[in-house]
Amino acid sequence: MRLLFVSWAWPSHLFPMVPTAWGLRLAGHEVVLACPPSLVPVAARTGLPVARIGTDVDLAPRMKSFMDGAKPRRERRTPLDMFVPVADAMADDLLRFARDWRADVIVHDPTTYAAPAVAAALGVPSVRHLWGVDFTYPLRMFEETAFAGLYERFGAGACVVSGDTPTLDPCPPGLQLPVDYTPVRTAYRPYNGTGVYERGLRGRGDVPRLCVTWGTTSGKFGAAGSLPALVFAAAADLGLDVVFATSGAEAFGPEYPKTWQTVVMQPLNLVLPGCDLVVHPGGSGSALTTVLAGLPQVCLPLIPDQETNAAQLAGAGAGARVGADGATTGQIRDALTELLDDPSFTAAAAALGEESRALPDPGAGLLAAVGG
Repeated sequence: MRLLFVSWAWPSHLFPMVPTAWGLRLAGHEVVLACPPSLVPVAARTGLPVARIGTDVDLAPRMKSFMDGAKPRRERRTPLDMFVPVADAMADDLLRFARDWRADVIVHDPTTYAAPAVAAALGVPSVRHLWGVDFTYPLRMFEETAFAGLYERFGAGACVVSGDTPTLDPCPPGLQLPVDYTPVRTAYRPYNGTGVYERGLRGRGDVPRLCVTWGTTSGKFGAAGSLPALVFAAAADLGLDVVFATSGAEAFGPEYPKTWQTVVMQPLNLVLPGCDLVVHPGGSGSALTTVLAGLPQVCLPLIPDQETNAAQLAGAGAGARVGADGATTGQIRDALTELLDDPSFTAAAAALGEESRALPDPGAGLLAAVGG
């Protein structure tokens, strides 16, 4: 079977599909990743074949404008409008490649809306591959308004609405939003890119160790600001050990303990075994990798899907949310203290981790869902 995995140009949307794609390839199926030009170098490092599709659309300014409320709401037809130019920039080239390559199934992240339109035009199955909590499902009523023009141009009939096709779900049920469809459950297997193993991070000291990470998405909006410094100040007040997992080259200032460590481009799943809790904005990759490690987490959400993840983690008793807007060192310190002092958070986090590990291996459920 030929399976085409499609993502637009953010690594955080591609990474959750990589273990599934590799699982299917190792099972003997043909697999290709299709993505816009700017994501090609990242996709190529997965070791899977890659097809360059369409042109890039820089969504960061649109997202920041949406977050800042600079564009009057009446000028937006739907909350999905920002994804329309992304779909348009990929759709025609994706249709050509999928037809030429003779794809049997098209697998896509929830916001790559060009993919189900192409699948409908070709008459092949499409599969939504979630990255975690199904943040886009509550917005499904806007999909037809936003993308009906694309479907009409392809002669693809009615717009495919989220949940009408199989949805591969790597999120443990105890963390997932309620939905009206039956998901195809699959285990979450972290893929956080490549890196050199920092072996010294596995050792534990006499004080709790806090991992601070800002993920791969939040920095795109320039929204993090002073938040990491506030977290570091709170950790210093509590006398915690800190490891800062970053995709850049940031370093601690001289005011922080010499024992604190910065690791650049280290896959998060390799950092967490020596940690006791995690602070991050609430991105799905950081959240589910931390869930798999069985650790409690503090979220400082910056964008809507992070807000949803933070709310779900808090509701499951496995984490706490601190509002990023106007956050203070004291608020962060209080949240860290609560998670360290109350064993129920660690117990809830461990239970979610067990639930995640009990889910089926990636790939098998997908084939069953499409009759492969």
